[in-house]
Amino acid sequence: MSIFKARFDLTAASMALFLMVVIVGTALAVSRDDLTCGLDVEDQLKPLGVSGLSAVVVKNGKILCTASGGIANIEENRPVNPDTIFAWASVSKTVTATAVMQLVDNGVIELDDDVNDYFPFPVRNPTCPDEPITVAQLLTHTSSIKEDEYQGVYRDLYVEGDSPIVLGVFLKDYLTLGGAYYDVENNFTRECPGEIYAYSNIGVGVLGHLVEVVADQPFDQYSRERIFDPMGMTETAWRLSELNLDKVAMPYSGDHVSGFSPEGHFGFPTYPDGLLRTSPTQLARFMIMVMQFGELDGKRILSRDAVAAMRNVPYPDVADGQGLLWYYDNVGSREGLFGHSGFDPGTTSIMYVVPEDDVGVLMVANGSWNWDHAEGVIDKLFERAAHSTL
Repeated sequence: MSIFKARFDLTAASMALFLMVVIVGTALAVSRDDLTCGLDVEDQLKPLGVSGLSAVVVKNGKILCTASGGIANIEENRPVNPDTIFAWASVSKTVTATAVMQLVDNGVIELDDDVNDYFPFPVRNPTCPDEPITVAQLLTHTSSIKEDEYQGVYRDLYVEGDSPIVLGVFLKDYLTLGGAYYDVENNFTRECPGEIYAYSNIGVGVLGHLVEVVADQPFDQYSRERIFDPMGMTETAWRLSELNLDKVAMPYSGDHVSGFSPEGHFGFPTYPDGLLRTSPTQLARFMIMVMQFGELDGKRILSRDAVAAMRNVPYPDVADGQGLLWYYDNVGSREGLFGHSGFDPGTTSIMYVVPEDDVGVLMVANGSWNWDHAEGVIDKLFERAAHSTL
C-alpha cells in the first residue's frame, strides 16, 4: 500500500468519524432543544419574578416542544415538570365559551336569546329593566353586568379550597333585588346592555349557570363529560377536590428578592370564569382542537361554524377585538394573536394562537410575572415555532 493511499484512508476515516460526531452532536442538540423550546427556563425565572414556569409550543396540530423549570412547591421542594398542573385564571373562560357553543351547536340555545328565557330568577340591569341581556352580550363582556375583581364581594368570597357557595345561589343573590350581594351601583353599569364594554367575571359565571340550567347538570360535571374526557384531559378540573394536589403548583406572591409566600389553593363561587386547573400539555389538546376548528383526534367537540363564530368580532364598535370570550391581542412584537390571558393571586397565564400560521403558545407560572420580560419570552416561543418544521 502506498503512503499516499494509507494517508488517504486515514484521512477518510477521520473525516467519517468527524461527521458522525457532528451528526450525533447535532441530533442531541435538537433533542434537547425540543425538550426546552430553545429556552433556558432557569435563567428566565428571576427576571420574570416567579417560582416556576411551564410552556408548550404547538404547530400544525401537534406539540412541537415543551419548556418547564423552577419550583412548583417551595415548601415541599417539588420541581415543575411538563405535567405539573397549574391554575390558569381567566384563560379558563375559553373553556366556558366552548361549553356554551356546544349548546348552540345542539340547537338548544341561540346567541341572541335573552338569558331570562332560561333562568328561574330575573337577570336585568335595573337601569334598563326592559332591555334583554343576551347570550352573545355575556360572551363579549357587553352585558352591563360588572364587578370589582380586586375588592368587594367578588374578592371577599375567595376561600381556601373549593367554594361552598353554589354558583346559581350566588348569582341569584348578586343579580336580584333583595339578594345578599345585590348592589345597583357596583353590580351593573349605568349604560344598558350592548352599549358598553365592561369585562365581567360575574357575566361568565352567568354563562356557566346557563349551561347548568339548560343541560340540567352542574357545570363542572358537564365539562368533564362533554369537553375534558372526550379530549383525553384526564388531569383537568374546575375543583380542587377532583385533583391530586401533589401534582398542582402552589401559587406564590413575591419574587426572588422579597421572597415567595404561598397564596394557598383557593376557590370562589363563579368558578367557570377562572378556576380551570390543568397542565400546559393537557391544555394544548384543547388549544389544538380550537385551532383545528373543533376537531381533535377524529372527535368533533365543536362544529366548524361554532369555532368561526368564536373567532368573529360581533360588536366592533363597542368591543373591538373581542370574540366570544376569546379575543385578539398584541403581545410584544406580535399583533393579532387570538386567545386569552389570565391573572389571579399567585398565577399568571397566556394562551395565544396565530390562526393563519397554525401555531400556538401556552405559558403559565405560579407567580405574578413581569409582563415586560414575559412578552420577550412569549416572542421567543413564537420564534421557535416559526423556525421549526413538523
